[in-house]
Amino acid sequence: MILGLCLIRYSPYTYSQNLNIQKDSVVRSGDIYPYIELLASDSLDLPLKLEIELFVKAIRDLNIKDGYFYVETSDAFYFDYDSLYISKSNQKLRINDNLVSLLYPEGDLTFVGKPYYDGKLQDKYQWSREIIEANLPHKWDLRDYPFDEQKLQIVYRATEDTCFVRLYETELYPPTMSDNFPYLLDGFNIEGISSRKNIFRGFGIINTPEGQRNEVKDELIFEVLVSRKGAFLYFKLFFGAILSFIISYLVFFIDKKLFETRITLSLGGIFGAVGNKYFVESSMPEIQVLTKADLINNLIILLIIMNIFLVIAQQQKNLNVGILEDNRNASIFMIIFFIVTNSIIILF
Repeated sequence: MILGLCLIRYSPYTYSQNLNIQKDSVVRSGDIYPYIELLASDSLDLPLKLEIELFVKAIRDLNIKDGYFYVETSDAFYFDYDSLYISKSNQKLRINDNLVSLLYPEGDLTFVGKPYYDGKLQDKYQWSREIIEANLPHKWDLRDYPFDEQKLQIVYRATEDTCFVRLYETELYPPTMSDNFPYLLDGFNIEGISSRKNIFRGFGIINTPEGQRNEVKDELIFEVLVSRKGAFLYFKLFFGAILSFIISYLVFFIDKKLFETRITLSLGGIFGAVGNKYFVESSMPEIQVLTKADLINNLIILLIIMNIFLVIAQQQKNLNVGILEDNRNASIFMIIFFIVTNSIIILF
């Protein structure tokens, strides 16, 4: 509500319409952020509209055990006004690249070039920056691992309150990317890039028509969507577990009279599945969420236990599992159950 009121009341044209102010009368006091006095004849319309263009040149060093990724980009900023605005009351307002900053952690692997003023382009005043190299933080979302998609974020934040400047993706040049990423690890695919807006509440206090309040700043977040070739990784991670299930599944092709052989084979399968579970967990970082990899491992262990139960039930006269007493029926049921449950986990 505060933001909405701020955006409306900061327009000198809205003041002049509602209050019928005479030409060159004061429509905005210099006591209100950003502390510039505006007259009815001033062309400046606040908040400023700052448009951002982004080009992603390279991405590499994607590793689920590392919370950073390397990116190389270039960007440009577009304004409706020149770099220096002088009001009718002879007050100055500088409009330049300092109104927005790229968020990145300081480090030896980070280089951010200084923007330079390009002048006017298609009725817009432009600042450009040819190269940015940075290690940016990334929080891995592994709930769908190994079929996960990651959104690599490149975040721009306004350095001034939303009453002064708002951030937008430029309509002139939407965000684009290189045609190929030669240093990206095999198994990852770059699907596209999009942007979204966010509001960041700062700690500074400013004067507004409604009184004093904390700063509220715009964030424009560019998200590079990265998918994973999950089918290949699925067989790489779970080959041991699948093989263990097949070993326990083979008991349905052994005569029910050979109970000791059947139960020994089943127990060997469950040890193999548990070992594969620890192998998968060792390849992932410490996370506190249940992933699809966990579900698949736990499912295969459960299916092997079901095989053991059926072997025991077929041996005991006081346990009756109906049509599953027959090895052929039990084998058909278990293979269908294995395929269906795995498909549900993978697809949903």
